[in-house]
Order: sequence, then structure tokens, then C-alpha cells
Amino acid sequence: MSTRKIVTNTLYYGVVPKLTMLLSIVILPLTTPFLTTYDYGIYGVMTSYTSLFVSIAPLGLHVHLTNSFFEYPRHYHLVWGRVLAMVLVSSLVFGLLNMGILMWTLPSMPNMASLAGLTLVGSVPIFLLANGLLAQHLFPLVERPKPLVFTNLTGSVLGMLVSFVLIYYFRQGYWGLISSGFVSAVFVFTVFIQFVWKDYQIRPIWDHNRKRMVRMIKIALPLVPHTLGFVLLTSSARIVMSQCGVDYDDIGLFSHGSTMGDYAVVVSSALALALAPQIQRTFRSRDFVGYRKLYFLCQAVALVATFVICVWMPEIYGLLIRNAKLAQSCDIACLLCFANVVFAFYTFMSAPVFIEKNTMQLLWLVFVPGALNFVLCYTLIPIYGYRIAIYSTIVSFWSQLAIPFVVKYYRRSVGEWLGDRRWIVVILVAVLADLLLANELMTVGIVWKVLLSIVALTALWGFHRRLRIQEL
Repeated sequence: MSTRKIVTNTLYYGVVPKLTMLLSIVILPLTTPFLTTYDYGIYGVMTSYTSLFVSIAPLGLHVHLTNSFFEYPRHYHLVWGRVLAMVLVSSLVFGLLNMGILMWTLPSMPNMASLAGLTLVGSVPIFLLANGLLAQHLFPLVERPKPLVFTNLTGSVLGMLVSFVLIYYFRQGYWGLISSGFVSAVFVFTVFIQFVWKDYQIRPIWDHNRKRMVRMIKIALPLVPHTLGFVLLTSSARIVMSQCGVDYDDIGLFSHGSTMGDYAVVVSSALALALAPQIQRTFRSRDFVGYRKLYFLCQAVALVATFVICVWMPEIYGLLIRNAKLAQSCDIACLLCFANVVFAFYTFMSAPVFIEKNTMQLLWLVFVPGALNFVLCYTLIPIYGYRIAIYSTIVSFWSQLAIPFVVKYYRRSVGEWLGDRRWIVVILVAVLADLLLANELMTVGIVWKVLLSIVALTALWGFHRRLRIQEL
């Protein structure tokens, strides 16, 4: 893959999907006057349950998608068809379960039909997740980002426009908020019938071989707590805050800062997605030197991107956030944008696990750090207040760097492709220095920030040229 293609695909996977974020910022001042805290309460409860079941419903079966693409290049669509069928069934079951829980949990509506309709609309993203799941894996592997990126983008934009009309013109409150996910899910599922089912001949295959189904599910199930680990890493702090009676204004500040900070990982995650075929090929061919070069590139991009974003965070807030109360979360965002700066390390540790189908090892990567975050938050927030969650989140994410020192499987695996585990200590020192330096420099003048950004990006380009990734 050429440097140009790497950059192009990274832009497609990282920048284009965030265009919806810009649209949401534009319409937010227009919709919030017609929304109440009650509306956001209904919306928050529904989306929390829906997100939970969206993470569980695939049953981890997507582990078979990437592997079969490389292992059976001419017949992978047969494996994908079986996965598609099983996910369609499981999403139906979990969607109905979500409806039942929401009907039991939500406050009384004008009538039962209204409540049932609301829970149905809120559960549609679960019912219709299968096509999007397959497309998310298919198009990076075939190196065609446009169908995936622009379909998801169009679905998101349509959902936001419908939400805007319902809230702004029809004053529908939480119905307008919930409708966004509904419209987006229906559009994406329908369009991917053409791209996935027809263009690539991946259609539901109802497998009557029970042993094969059980074997596939047995390999896949360890991914469920792995996926839940992400929920614990990103959401457990807010769950604990609500249980500990933290003021909702403080929870809102933390949530807003966390959301802004998450954008720092967009570039590195997009790059990792763009490099997915090369990551697979280099590891499968036992080209550990090439694999290590790819990791160093991704980690360097994460460090530079996070540094630049943190330094410019006050200006980003001044430009985008016209709410004095929300602007107070700027310092939280500056810290939390460093939480997932080790995402590249997770990506390169997890790839061999997926390839070798040793999915039980995935529990160490996210579930254990997620559980650590929950325990730290539950223990410390009642004593030190909500801001301690900033540091517990950072520590929990960074704890992934310790895994190769304490888990035998990763000691061997990381030792193979990284060469020397002492590099991990160097990476930790670099990440910590990056955080401290960026938070110190965020108060300097604009001219200095421009110069710092140019120096950082130039250094990154020189590092990339030295690695000679394009020759892999």
C-alpha cells in the first residue's frame, strides 16, 4: 500500500465520519431550546440499554470474518453468510429483550401503545445491526472505504435531519432524539443489502451443522466480555457517579470533556483501520520487523495527534463551545484525550489473538482494564469526588502496557513482534512526557502553537520516511 493510499484511507475512516459531528454542533443551538432534562433522561436511559445490547448481540461472531477472508479467499463469503444468519437471529432476540427491559424501566407514557412504540423505535439499532457489522469488516479488507464511509455518513445525516425536524418544528422532544438512531439504522441496513448481499454475494446461510455452529460460537463468545470491557472503560465512571449521588452538572462536565477528549484517538484508530490488511499480512507471514514498523508508525501518529489536539484544545473550545458552563470541561478534555493514546498498542496486541483464534486471551486486553476502572471509580469517587475519575480512566487505559509483563501469552507474543519488551517502558515514558508537555503548552500564544504543530508534524513525517512503510 502506497503512502498516498494510507493517507487517503485514513482520511476516509477518520475525518469523513466526523462530519456528522460538525452538523450536530451546528444544529445544537437550534434544538436545545425545545428539549427538557426529562427528554434527555428518557433518551439517556434508552441509549444506554441499546448500546449495551448492541455490544452483546453479535456474540463475538465477527472474529470469524477477518480470519476467513484470509484463510479462504475464494470462499470466505460462505463463512460470512453463516455469521450473518446467526447475528440476524441473535439481534432479534436481544432487540426483543431490550424492548422488554425498557418497557419495565421507563416511566409511564400516555398509553401502552406509546410506550411500546417508543421502545420499538429505540431497539431498531439492535434489530438491524447485522449488515453494518459485516460492512465494517468487509470494506477495509477489500480496501474500498467509500461504500462504508459514505453510507454511514448519509445514514447519520438523515437521522440528524429527521431529529431536527421533529424537535424544532413539531416539538416532539425525546421522540426526536430517539428517531435519529432509528432512521440511521434503517437506511444503513437497507443500503448494505445491495453492497454486501448482492455485490459480494454474502447472504444469510442457515447452517444445519450444529457442531460447526457450536464451534464458531465457542470461539466467539470470549469476545463478548471483551466488548463489554470497552463499556466499562468508557462508561463505568458515569455509572458510578450516578450511584454515588454526584451532581448531574458535574457528570455533564465529565461527559462533555470525555466526548471531546475521545476525538484525539480518531486519527490513530483510522490509521490502524486503514493499515488492517498490512497488519494481517505482515503477522501472518511472520514478518515481525514489518509488523513492528507498522506499530511504531501508529503509536507515533497517536502521540503527535494527541499532543497537537491538547495544545489547541482551548481554541477548539472557544470556537465550538459557546456555553460558559460546558467550557469548564476544557481541562478535563485535555487530560482525557491522553487516556486512549495507547490504542495502537491494543490493536497490535489483539491482532495475533484474532489470527490465532485464542480469544480467551482477549479478556486481559480490555475487560480487566475496564474492571479496574470500575473498581477505582467505585472506591475513589465517594472520597475524592468526580474529578478522580479522570485519573482512574487514564490509569486503566494505560494499564494495557503492563499486560506483556504479567500474562504469559502476551509475554511471548509481544516479545516476538516488538523484539524487546523494554520498548514498552520507553513508550510509557514518551506518553507521560507527551501528556505533561502538552498540558503545559496549551496556555502559550497562537504563534507558538502554530510553530509547535509544524515541528511535531514535520518530525512525524520524517519518522514515517525513516520507517519506509511504503516498502512493506
